[in-house]
Amino acid sequence: MDERLIGLWSDRMLYPSDVESAELAFRGDGSGWLYWSSWSTEFTVSRYTWAAFTPGKLALKFHRTLGGTWSIDNGITRHDVESDEKEDSVVEIGYGIAPGEDPFGSPVTLLSLDRPLDDHLAGSRFAWVEKPESLSDPSADAPRPDPSSPR
Repeated sequence: MDERLIGLWSDRMLYPSDVESAELAFRGDGSGWLYWSSWSTEFTVSRYTWAAFTPGKLALKFHRTLGGTWSIDNGITRHDVESDEKEDSVVEIGYGIAPGEDPFGSPVTLLSLDRPLDDHLAGSRFAWVEKPESLSDPSADAPRPDPSSPR
């Protein structure tokens, strides 16, 4: 396991004016998630397990995808999960971690993937988030639809 990956990585600081953003989280227990959100208030969270099995090679085994809408209430971002689907896919991807700069010239640590994560609406470059609020996915405590109610 490449311990340098552990933490939160975001493309928000690399592309501050984009209408969409993506984050990747890698936890020390081998779990993680990819969070995509849009100014349109849509979001998806794709949960995975991960392993860096050789230097510069990463495997992400996606097992669940949640989607819905987000809103801000009294300064707190809230998520409403409207779909919760099992997923079974594996992405093997090359990566590198190196010093870089954000668009304003500030130093950042960059995670560069050898190709975009298009199937999960994410690109290929992410910056290390120095002090993330949490490594829990944003939908972890979100309300879920009642499975007995018709949709």
